[in-house]
Amino acid sequence: ASSSWLEVSVRFALSGASGPFELNMELGIAAGSFVALIGPSGAGKTTLLRLLAGLEQPQSGHIRIAGEVWCDTSTGHCIPTRRRSIGYVFQDYALFPNMTVRGNVAYALGAKAQPSDVARLLDIVGLEQLANAYPARLSGGQKQRLSLIRALARRPALLMLDEPLSALDPAMRRQLQDELQKLHREFATTTLIVSHDISEIMRLADRVVRLDEGCITFDGPPASLLQPKAPRPGIAIPALHICGPDADGRSTVLLDGSPCRVRYRNVPQDLRPGDAVSLSVDELDVHRLG
Repeated sequence: ASSSWLEVSVRFALSGASGPFELNMELGIAAGSFVALIGPSGAGKTTLLRLLAGLEQPQSGHIRIAGEVWCDTSTGHCIPTRRRSIGYVFQDYALFPNMTVRGNVAYALGAKAQPSDVARLLDIVGLEQLANAYPARLSGGQKQRLSLIRALARRPALLMLDEPLSALDPAMRRQLQDELQKLHREFATTTLIVSHDISEIMRLADRVVRLDEGCITFDGPPASLLQPKAPRPGIAIPALHICGPDADGRSTVLLDGSPCRVRYRNVPQDLRPGDAVSLSVDELDVHRLG
């Protein structure tokens, strides 16, 4: 990790369903990369983002970005959150409800913000026609686009996304994935995303890091997740049950906007057409229709 742009070497006490454990990791990340953090709930993914943001302090260790020390427990040095060059996007948007769309972006840019700078950023995410609207008037997708461009407004060194699209429907989620790709190309910001959506990870990330009870158990390209010898990724894939199972034991689900044939390992007795289901990638036998 010593030659990496972002160096993380931390220990932090956590508590999970099976009892206390420790986030214990050494991680190096290259500048401009897009890294997906995966693993079961409570494994330490969000805690890692909070440590990077300065919202939590490690029991021991250090965090360095581009040679700048953000945290080092051996010397007691710690840069506060407001001085860290970060953008943080949450699932619940965290917009300022009393500010217009324009106001939210202008606030992020700071006191030297120019109207032309705000207009250009809103144009990038297609919100220029809603510049005078308040967040309450926006759809979920529009709120998330505003949240993303606000986080990128100051061109942070590090962008962190904590399941930012999980609350959206599949069609909107795919559209926002396209937006994320476009913004990543535009700003070339090093990005960490916490996600449980395998299609999202395959589309966006160039590297996947899996955490299990605070330890890295997989680190490699997204394609390796689908190879037979790869560790069980344990990623939940949202889908809609359409029909089945039929005589061959297969059901049809709507997956990322397309119908697919799957064989369930366990079928709930009360499963009905249109029910939302969560599929585990290691249990899928998928045949795309048409």
